[in-house]
Amino acid sequence: MAKFWELLEESVLIQAIMALGMLGTIIVLAYQGREIPDILVNGFLLILGFYFGSKTVVEAKKLGK
Repeated sequence: MAKFWELLEESVLIQAIMALGMLGTIIVLAYQGREIPDILVNGFLLILGFYFGSKTVVEAKKLGK
């Protein structure tokens, strides 16, 4: 449970949930054959980049760099 609160504090958990939610939405829209709005794709890429960028920062902090 301590790991959960640590991840929540670093907002890694929230970013992952948001990225998965948006990816799920994009997949459903594509499966239905509907057009995927550009803003949804751009938002997903922004969240995904921020997610991986913050993971890099968290790992660097753990290594003491």
